[in-house]
Amino acid sequence: MLKENIHIDLVIETLDGPLRAHRAILASRSSVFDGMFGNDFKEKNLGVVKILNMSTDEVLTFLSYIYGTIKHDDFSKHSLTLMAAADIYDIQDLKDCSEEILLADINTTNVLKRLGTAWLYKANKLMAECLKYLFEFGMLYVVRKELKDFFRMADRELLLEFFEEVFTVWKNL
Repeated sequence: MLKENIHIDLVIETLDGPLRAHRAILASRSSVFDGMFGNDFKEKNLGVVKILNMSTDEVLTFLSYIYGTIKHDDFSKHSLTLMAAADIYDIQDLKDCSEEILLADINTTNVLKRLGTAWLYKANKLMAECLKYLFEFGMLYVVRKELKDFFRMADRELLLEFFEEVFTVWKNL
């Protein structure tokens, strides 16, 4: 339906261009979209939703998930963006799937970013695995240069949890 433009009744404005979709499908998968289209909001009246924090490619991937046509490679490529969209549009199963994808390939180049993402979106399993990677697998030393920027940008509560993990590891040595 999405690719064929069958009975399209909604325009989604993205960072770099418009896409078209179906209100009923979006509303059936998201309480946020349902609220937009079910109440007297401008999105209902104008038939336009603005998602200006995502590119056309990212929104198309998001829509592909909602429509059930997403490809694994697209999911992997946009998993951070999809987790953010899942949080914004209240789609728990998308958040859970994004978390699973992000868990699959934690490494020294992405662990701190994923830790921040896990904290931001309350993805507890991802947070635990990032901390485990850093402390139990001894990768904290490997990312020591990146920690300075991480500490500068991190939320106080995340820093507290980070240092609680440090103290737990030291206690067990």
